Amino acid sequence: MTILTIILAILAFGCLVIVHEFGHFIAAKAAGVHVLEFWVGMGPAIAHRKFGETDFKLCILPFGGACVMEGEDTEDETPGTLAGAPIGWRALILAAGALMNFVLGFLIVLLLVLPQSQIASTVIDGFVDEFPSQGEDMLMEGDQILRIDGYRILLNADISTALSMGDDTNYEIVVRRNGEKVTLYDVPLEVAEYDGVMRYGIDFSVEDLTFVGKVKNALFRSYDYGRLVWLSLEQLVTGKVGINQMSGPVGVTDVLVQTAQSSMMSFFALIAFISINLGVMNLLPLPALDGGRLLFVLIELIARRPVPRKYEGYIHFGGFAALMLLMLYVTWQDIMRLIGAA
Repeated sequence: MTILTIILAILAFGCLVIVHEFGHFIAAKAAGVHVLEFWVGMGPAIAHRKFGETDFKLCILPFGGACVMEGEDTEDETPGTLAGAPIGWRALILAAGALMNFVLGFLIVLLLVLPQSQIASTVIDGFVDEFPSQGEDMLMEGDQILRIDGYRILLNADISTALSMGDDTNYEIVVRRNGEKVTLYDVPLEVAEYDGVMRYGIDFSVEDLTFVGKVKNALFRSYDYGRLVWLSLEQLVTGKVGINQMSGPVGVTDVLVQTAQSSMMSFFALIAFISINLGVMNLLPLPALDGGRLLFVLIELIARRPVPRKYEGYIHFGGFAALMLLMLYVTWQDIMRLIGAA
């Protein structure tokens, strides 16, 4: 672990937060909402400069940030306040941070895909000689895999993801065969040693990538990153993974450092994943998050009147306090893991 990779990881993580807050900033400015402060980092300010109405601050802790708008949690609905902006603009301002994270994640993935000329497809090209699960009621050459146990297959990498989520080694697989969708039941698939290599025993065809194909591939990969976040949340809610397995800024930075040391391609792919992760997490309908604020906008739209701002403020404050407690807990877990690994 070098100082350079640590600095690179911290800067990369910080940039993701800046991009998120900048999304709120440009949407607010477009709507005519006054932005009072724009923080980079958290804690006491170590430098600041005022441009126009906005005080830009660089804070001591290199994690987090904020875009402070006039009238966020007040009853003030005068022009220039967030509360006074039209409901459509308010929704866009609140969603703009996550949208910027999605766009950044996609652009990074696209840049990683552009140099590629070929990619493995989801169409079966053949099997190893000893592969047991082939035949008319099983898998056949030319089959395009569409779903595995209900998990939609968009990219070749989705196949191993879907197989890893199975409770056993028998799967329900939907394929496109001779132009028709065919459902195959109880298809046994498990890793075995073929020619000295541990693999599933299936070979897939390779397709050439046009520019349109590269954009499509980048979109699918970006969608996959978001889908993996939802799967992780589902596993957390159902108890398949514990809260002690979550990571905060310290843990994420440690993973970024380790990834940067092994491969810069993997490092930027991880940055794209984290960016999309931030976007998805911020849109969750939880108090203090952008999604929680969007939920109140939706309630206002349906009820045709807003929830009193002070009560909404109380709810967001409670959510923020709970979020800070969670962050302290996962940060402590990250530190303990780092100490244990040292």
